[in-house]
Amino acid sequence: MWRWFGAKSVRLFHLLIVIFLAFGWAFPWPIAWWFHVVLTIVTRLHWRFNNRTCILTTWEHQLLQNEHIEDHEEGWFIKEITETVTGRRPSTQLTRSVMMYWSWTTAGISILRIALN
Repeated sequence: MWRWFGAKSVRLFHLLIVIFLAFGWAFPWPIAWWFHVVLTIVTRLHWRFNNRTCILTTWEHQLLQNEHIEDHEEGWFIKEITETVTGRRPSTQLTRSVMMYWSWTTAGISILRIALN
């Protein structure tokens, strides 16, 4: 039971991070914009140097004692969110491209808001 609760907690935290990375630029506070820029850079570096696998996905699957599944390696969590919202599961290449462009564009917006503040 504790593993299930732990995995669900990691999943919720993961979802909150994804939402913040997508919309952190829209908050009205300069501290949120700074945090958004830093978190974007850290997240992109983590992905780059961890074989495009988020540590939160790894922890969730370890807690649930799931076997290693190849599709879970890249963008698995984002694909699940997209499929839940749209009913269609995007390809790995589309997921990778959208994540890269969206994250750097929104970080750029945060940087612009910091500069203009």
